[in-house]
Amino acid sequence: MKVRVLGAYGGNTKRTYLTNFLINDVLAMDAGCLTSTLDLEEQYRIRNVLVSHSHMDHITSLPFLADNVFGETDETLKIWASDHVIQCLKKHIFNDVIWPDFSSIHYEGRPCISFHSLEAFHSYTIAGLQITPIPVNHLVPTFAFYVEDAKSGFLFTSDTTTTDRVWSEMNGKEKLKAIIVDCSFPNSLNDLALKSGHMTPELLAADLKKLNRDCRILVYHAKPSFESQLKQELKDAGLGHIQADIQGECFEF
Repeated sequence: MKVRVLGAYGGNTKRTYLTNFLINDVLAMDAGCLTSTLDLEEQYRIRNVLVSHSHMDHITSLPFLADNVFGETDETLKIWASDHVIQCLKKHIFNDVIWPDFSSIHYEGRPCISFHSLEAFHSYTIAGLQITPIPVNHLVPTFAFYVEDAKSGFLFTSDTTTTDRVWSEMNGKEKLKAIIVDCSFPNSLNDLALKSGHMTPELLAADLKKLNRDCRILVYHAKPSFESQLKQELKDAGLGHIQADIQGECFEF
């Protein structure tokens, strides 16, 4: 399973792109920067998009992707998310005010996009992979995604602060090879992290003690202003083995 990290930050600058992962070139996980990091031919290959939650840094490029692929592919672009996220996208984005409702715009008899509801702890076959949504602890309803094929699996926690269920679920996953986990703020902002539904190195170190499996740990969602501080505090917390610079990387799990 190939995972390209298109964007790995919780803030947007010239060099820091918003959250976005591309699996096996055809399945997008979140949509922070699809259209600013992929050329058109790469965008045309995407048939499915998983959306973890409704916050802007995870959906920014979704309207532009719908626009770019309209009439250029032989399949409807499928958006997979919780009912909450789908309602938010329909009400606030694809509403014919902020952006056209591409689910009602048809080309050769099919809609440009379609919405598909995900339920927690149910497994779905999407783009040849098994996807299991797991609720995590954030400001709005948010899913982590456990993704697996016949040989391996990895977890994307999405945005979360200290949580329990996702770790207990992973302790039972024999094929788990890697976890991509939130770490947004420095330890001095622990209170803000808890209130906003994010991790600090200190909170992450405590949470990882709930995991009883050895696997690769990758962190994402650093706020650009705190990037250097976060790297140092991860080391100080005994998490120096964790990889923090993952944007632009391509992993094989």
